[in-house]
Amino acid sequence: MRTRIRHYRKLRRLTQSDLAALIGTTAATISRLETADMKVSVIWLDLLAGVFNVQISDLIDEPRAQGRVTCMGQIGQSGEFSAASVDDNIVTLDAPARDPVALRIGENLGTYCAGDIVIVDRMAPGHVSRALGRDCFVEIDGEASGFGRFVSTDEGRYLLVPHAPGAQARSLPTPDRVAPVVMLIRHF
Repeated sequence: MRTRIRHYRKLRRLTQSDLAALIGTTAATISRLETADMKVSVIWLDLLAGVFNVQISDLIDEPRAQGRVTCMGQIGQSGEFSAASVDDNIVTLDAPARDPVALRIGENLGTYCAGDIVIVDRMAPGHVSRALGRDCFVEIDGEASGFGRFVSTDEGRYLLVPHAPGAQARSLPTPDRVAPVVMLIRHF
């Protein structure tokens, strides 16, 4: 059985020797428990849960749920690291959207870089005004879809302003679907 013993030990900034001393065993045993080279009994889990101040179930490694990433901590303004608390150690990458769609940026485009993935939220037609002033993917029946800053004119028309310098804004009829950007994923 895989466990999260190493995760919690590192989160508490303990060496294997430190942890071994706290529960009355050796660093070699801690190493074997972390790497699943020995069977982890409920007795071991109970001892470790007490040291880490977590539930036994927290120490059992579940298959990684899609969209879940462990957060080790937080980086401060001057670059200092502080470990995450047990309650704050999971980050989910669920898109904050009702109807999310992912788009990959093909080449550098304003503040977006080639390879970026933007998650947009496809809004129902009656909610178009909520997307004004935001970067959006716009779908129009029978016309080419597009991406840019979605704005309106004084005359009640809509414009899609591309990010490319010097590119012309597109005048739009009322779009069928507008999908504002709600999340950016950038790989380094």
